[in-house]
Amino acid sequence: MLEGIVDLLVFVSDLLHFDFWSKKKRHSKIDQIVKDWSKKVGLHHQYEYKDEKVRSFNVVDDSGNSYQIWIETLKLGRLKVSATNSKSGRKRRNWDKKCKISNLNKVLFEAYGATEQWISESGSTRTVK
Repeated sequence: MLEGIVDLLVFVSDLLHFDFWSKKKRHSKIDQIVKDWSKKVGLHHQYEYKDEKVRSFNVVDDSGNSYQIWIETLKLGRLKVSATNSKSGRKRRNWDKKCKISNLNKVLFEAYGATEQWISESGSTRTVK
């Protein structure tokens, strides 16, 4: 309930262009959620790529196949979580969902579930260390 109110205040703040909730605070909240989630699923997060700030995770199955999960920051305090395999053409698989910060943990588990399903469908497994 309280997180919903915070998300509403962030939304209104962005809408009215007030800096009541700084981007830095929102990013640190997102980063803490990401850190806690990545520990649970055994993934290492990447926060920088080619001098750009990113929130990305590489998932590699036991056969060496690669998958990626990443988070994009959208306008008005919204996020987009996406997942893909590293195939091209018809074999490429994509998944994405938009969410609020308060739902980020749940949506990250959904994205990871999609990659686990793709791993299983390919006949592979993933050992979490």
